Amino acid sequence: MRILHNLDPAVHAAIQERGYAYGTVRLRSSTGWDLSVKRRTQRGGDVTMMMARQAAWRTLREAIPDDHVVIRKVAKVTKRGQSGNTKPVISFADGGSADFDLVIGADGVHSTVRKHLFSGHSVDVAAVFSKRCGIWGFIPMRIPEEVASTKSVVIVMGDNASMGYSAYCPTEDDSLTWWSLYDTDEPPSRKEVPREFVSAMLQDMYGDWEEENVRGVVQKASAPFIYPVWTVPELPTWGDGGVVLVGDAAHAMTPDIGQGTSQAFEDSEALGMLLGRALQEGGIAQDAAVDLAVRGLYECRLPRLSKIKLLNAQARSKGVRRNIWAQRLVFFCIWITSRLTWLHNLMYSNDREVEEIINGWDGDLETRKVVEKLLPLL
Repeated sequence: MRILHNLDPAVHAAIQERGYAYGTVRLRSSTGWDLSVKRRTQRGGDVTMMMARQAAWRTLREAIPDDHVVIRKVAKVTKRGQSGNTKPVISFADGGSADFDLVIGADGVHSTVRKHLFSGHSVDVAAVFSKRCGIWGFIPMRIPEEVASTKSVVIVMGDNASMGYSAYCPTEDDSLTWWSLYDTDEPPSRKEVPREFVSAMLQDMYGDWEEENVRGVVQKASAPFIYPVWTVPELPTWGDGGVVLVGDAAHAMTPDIGQGTSQAFEDSEALGMLLGRALQEGGIAQDAAVDLAVRGLYECRLPRLSKIKLLNAQARSKGVRRNIWAQRLVFFCIWITSRLTWLHNLMYSNDREVEEIINGWDGDLETRKVVEKLLPLL
């Protein structure tokens, strides 16, 4: 949200209006017992938002004049110098082609740009199925008081699964959004699935849970959206020859800490800052400035992404299946520490470190350091 505000306050305001700004995360057991209530740390008066990626994309798209957008299917990307070309070239599925000063591959986990960037390399850059699928949807239901009064996201935890739910946006008083993850060896063939499949799966995972809102989901969920969770293997670089990858195309991760969209925004801001500084301060040719920005993006963003991915892996490991008594012991520890401040601070000091990592990105500082480092090498 800080990056969106820096980009365009009007876009920032539109996102706030259309999304769900929450300030509290409530952990609850599958029996309906509140384990802890934790307020989100905000920085500089900013807010934490929950919003579908499609809605965020649509808001950004609305800020761009229609005559600035050309939609064509990309068939191939050729790096600068790869075939004697002096600029990177995009070949389109309709048979046309065009050259550009810079090609930015922001085309997601199954990136066409990534495929052609590493064409001829021995490294396998294809997306990897994580053997998990996300599932989310809406049910017609009055927003629970504990959600509405404290603007909460509720995470309900069981022995071998969890489910989250919240309001969706400020105006949808009678629609509750919910989400979960489930294990599967094969990705589904389509995003919308029959009600019978959903009902059977939810009944199997949550049928014996007593938490009333989860029971409402199990009873009312019809045909929610299911999306396979894919990741991108570690890449030796994010760009070369005037072509660069950002967001999921470069480093797609599982959604355990919900950082995919945020990291894509950080990539985009950093790339713009690097290119702007190289052009304005470097006194170098345009192609050299592009190369500096492409290399600099990888250098300044990789250390942060490595930390974020580690946090993601740690969060996923906390969701491993436990027997019922081990899970109850975990629940009791969460409950008791949430009520003894000194014990919570002692046992959960790592939570503050996590927040510092997530909120600690300073794009201006990091890009400035990288430009100062790389300019003398050109």
